Amino acid sequence: MEPIVLWQTMWSHNAFVPLYLYFGGLTAGLFIVAVLADLVGIKWKRFEMFSKVAAYSAIVMLGLAGFFITVHLGKPERGMAFPIFFTNYGSWMTRGAWIVGASGVMLGLYDALWYFSARAQIRRVVGVIGIPFLAMLAVYTGLLLSAAGLVPLWSQKFLPLLFLNSGITTGLAAAGFIFILAWRFLGARDEDPQLIVRWVSLAVVVFILLELFELYNFMAYLEASGGRTPTGLFVAPKGGALAYQYVTDFDFCRRFDCPESHKLAPWLFWWGVIGVGLTIPLVLTLVEFFVRPWERVVATTKFALILIGGVVLRFVIVWGGDLSAPLVFPPSKWPIPPLAGG
Repeated sequence: MEPIVLWQTMWSHNAFVPLYLYFGGLTAGLFIVAVLADLVGIKWKRFEMFSKVAAYSAIVMLGLAGFFITVHLGKPERGMAFPIFFTNYGSWMTRGAWIVGASGVMLGLYDALWYFSARAQIRRVVGVIGIPFLAMLAVYTGLLLSAAGLVPLWSQKFLPLLFLNSGITTGLAAAGFIFILAWRFLGARDEDPQLIVRWVSLAVVVFILLELFELYNFMAYLEASGGRTPTGLFVAPKGGALAYQYVTDFDFCRRFDCPESHKLAPWLFWWGVIGVGLTIPLVLTLVEFFVRPWERVVATTKFALILIGGVVLRFVIVWGGDLSAPLVFPPSKWPIPPLAGG
């Protein structure tokens, strides 16, 4: 029995929401990386400069996230007044507004302590306190989508953790990328930058492997269980198998007449997310450790690819919201009159 696939074109015409989710997760990742590097700096002082670069970069990314969500809303006052005048605290839009506000305060305070050269112990305490707030900023981006319920690809079980992991992965990449480009202006010695970048590269490998594992489980879950879940069970609405095919099958759009923009989904997923964002950076990490004269160029390229893959992941997931839970009708059984004399 062939399902009726319900398409809309609301999300595929929108670049602001995926960019907001991306820069929000990137902000969280940069802050967490900054604080952890700051703590490592207790023993190895050279990591303090890396922490400072990540912390300052995070405030810029938060500003970009705010810009894109403001453009999406149309009026800045809507976003600013949202947590005050909307009392539906069961909504992740309302909760998210408070989370973004609290994260901005913690990030601003942490950066101010860096800027005014406050005591390192105070700065680190503020950073550790801020980690749960900023981690929730990345998690909330997944919860915001999954609260829709009727979108097979927006899984409440997988998206929050996937977006948190992706935020940390891109945060490491962004901090490493900016640090390599800016280290000559930071007063670092020649041997310092590459040593730090090697440790960052090793951390990136760990989080890339985790992200690949999460994506594998996510896709396997959609393929195996989503298709048999009755409509009404919104944790995995019926249509999970179709969502899996939409993301991974190059032939899907020919069979179900996708909107034009959705025909890129498998290309973006396999080549953009899995290829450019995750697999190639893993290979480049091996190259980075064996091609010493060019290791800085290889690392810069690798970090840039990871950032591109993180953006593409958000576009694939958000635009996939145009695939709603399908309708499945049983074949009609009209009464057949008995044959004459039967």
